[in-house]
Amino acid sequence: MVSIHTRFAAAIVAVGLTFGSVFVVAAPATAHDELISSDPGEGESLAVAPESVTLTFSGDILPMGAAVVVADGDGRDWVVGEPERRDNVVTVTLEPDMPEAGYEVRWRVVSEDGHPISGLIPFTIGDAEPLERAAAEDTAVDTPDDEATTQSQSTQESAGAMRLVLIGAGGAAIAVAAFALLSLIRRRKTGTDDGT
Repeated sequence: MVSIHTRFAAAIVAVGLTFGSVFVVAAPATAHDELISSDPGEGESLAVAPESVTLTFSGDILPMGAAVVVADGDGRDWVVGEPERRDNVVTVTLEPDMPEAGYEVRWRVVSEDGHPISGLIPFTIGDAEPLERAAAEDTAVDTPDDEATTQSQSTQESAGAMRLVLIGAGGAAIAVAAFALLSLIRRRKTGTDDGT
């Protein structure tokens, strides 16, 4: 009878420790969002100039820090106005009458986990050659909201650290409770043995 109680208490301790460790390991395993499609697509050759550029991401995009530039070989930006964001889709309108040439979409957004992501999408209009860039040229897009982005990252990282602390504390509390239960059962067992 006593050995059943002891085994039961040991099982509770094991479950508590397992429960806590699983959540501690699983909590930080989140991936950043990524670009899943664009229009025009990477390396696409268009017969006529597009009216807009659309970027679709794997998750919702935060409103701050979104920037899109559509540049030609001279560095001219053909985007009109600010990017429009709807959930996981960012769209920019382009100036009309873009000439036949190589272009590059340079984008930077803040994914829903608070981290900035960026990339390049080359495309051409007509029979033009793809846009060639110097290898050392910076691929990032400057945004006026870098400070807000940094603050958002810091807030997300703090929240993640606090979540880990709380999960660890919960696991420890379960283990302590199970240990107390085990001690109580042993004391009762000792009292029973002494009385018999």
